Amino acid sequence: MYGPLRFFYRLGTTVTIGGICNEGGIAGLKEIFGTYSITNPFQIIAPETKLIVNWSSNISENNNHTSYLIKEKIRKGTHLIVIDTRKIPIAEHSDLFLQPNPYSDYLLSKVILLKLLQKNAIDINFLKKNVEGYDYVLKEISLTNLSKYLALIGIKEHYIDEFVDELIRFKHHTIFNIGYGLQKHKYGGRIVQIVSLIQIILGNIGKSGTGIIYSQSGFNKPITNPLISFITQNLKLSKSKEIELITLGSQLVKEKYKILFIYNCNPASSLPNQNQLRKALIREDLYVVVIDLFLNETTRYADIVIPAKFDLEASDFISSYCIPGISIIQGGPCPYEQCRSNYEFFRDLAFRLNIKNNGIFKLDHQQIFEKGIELLPNEIRRTLKQKGYYLLQENNSIPFNNLQFPTSNKKIQIGFLNFDFEKEIIDNLKKTSKNEFFLITPSNKYFLHSQLGELHSEKLDAFNNIYIHLDDLERLGLEENEKVLVKNKKHSSSYFIKSDTSLKKGVVCIHSGPSSFLTETNANHFTPATPEILGYSGSYNSAKVKIEKIE
Repeated sequence: MYGPLRFFYRLGTTVTIGGICNEGGIAGLKEIFGTYSITNPFQIIAPETKLIVNWSSNISENNNHTSYLIKEKIRKGTHLIVIDTRKIPIAEHSDLFLQPNPYSDYLLSKVILLKLLQKNAIDINFLKKNVEGYDYVLKEISLTNLSKYLALIGIKEHYIDEFVDELIRFKHHTIFNIGYGLQKHKYGGRIVQIVSLIQIILGNIGKSGTGIIYSQSGFNKPITNPLISFITQNLKLSKSKEIELITLGSQLVKEKYKILFIYNCNPASSLPNQNQLRKALIREDLYVVVIDLFLNETTRYADIVIPAKFDLEASDFISSYCIPGISIIQGGPCPYEQCRSNYEFFRDLAFRLNIKNNGIFKLDHQQIFEKGIELLPNEIRRTLKQKGYYLLQENNSIPFNNLQFPTSNKKIQIGFLNFDFEKEIIDNLKKTSKNEFFLITPSNKYFLHSQLGELHSEKLDAFNNIYIHLDDLERLGLEENEKVLVKNKKHSSSYFIKSDTSLKKGVVCIHSGPSSFLTETNANHFTPATPEILGYSGSYNSAKVKIEKIE
């Protein structure tokens, strides 16, 4: 992933930074804790863990490690509460399932916080000792308009009360597992912050059986940052101009770049505002080079496609987002004589362009890998060579059990939290007509963005469909599998409509991923260009669409 940056940094080209995944939540948690990785995921199976709250994380299809740990724990009697806009598979194993309207997790969190405050369930001693600005936040919580919020959340109050009672019952024995879907909204990072407040005011931080699980890559940075610096040579080479990946379409229009290299990314599928992006990719004066394992949406717009080595054909380091640690791939042989990894391609290109490199391209891919291993601390290097992986934490490790966080005064910071976006959240929850729906765009269970092969043709039909609650289907006077027009201000296209029992009334779903073969449209033709405001990732779940019958 990082090797080609040697080439781009040496030339001083523009490179993309950021991503489209979890950046909003990362930014939000870093503002509070100074880091976004604060809980060992193995604490899920700690004896002290009595309640697990799985909030907006479809672990059954997207995270088999966490799914296994949670199922193991609930078999031993631990309670599970699932919160999601869809009835995801893990909800079948839950003691309580809450299905809020899209966009309303912020309001739900404030209602929960208000009820905890009213029941005097907060851990005031924890707050006084470890949290900066808690008095301001408690005052803000006390102003919550309960009846107004309940009407917008879409959950009966007695279910929320049941959740609150569980939180009180298992105070100091509760873990939150927060998924990335929660922050795929314009204010996603702030929403993650409000959800994390529940654990903070309960004192469920820094103890065995407590915490907030989000991305774990922050734990890996002491190991991965020096490796990345060596692989990219970013400290030696001139600084390139950087643009946010999420803005690629607008940047291609505004800056009039002449050559675009795309690797490890399928932007014509995964980026929002597809109309603008695809128009930019077909500019006559833009030469597009795509390096990939197989043909996809983006290769359709390429002037040339360079086949890349499969991951298992090149030695590399792997850093997990779920389990803190590092592992290695020892690359096997490639059956084709001209096989090249991404780095090897750009190294050869540098030689052919006769770029003076001052030794930057002296090492080949395997030599960089081997030298990278030698740069690691002795214990990690030895374990990697013996086992192929190194775990940074034991099952019983409790990060930050001394409650000293990497903030300015070592305390948890919440006094800065901003609640001024509340009106916009409430306005977004209002719909203008009976045929307008909230659009969610989760990945399909047969499609992951890091595909290892082309999607089987039998599964492509799922991307021709828009899914809807059966009651809404009947209310609109539509038939199962009927072809309908789906539209909003961004785009309009036809889909087949199908009922889905996992959806809430008022919500429709188009799976992200490949384009429909009906119109070459995908879900991201409808998603907004406005990025999430803290981490500059995609606000994919901020769209609404209308559904109309095709006469």
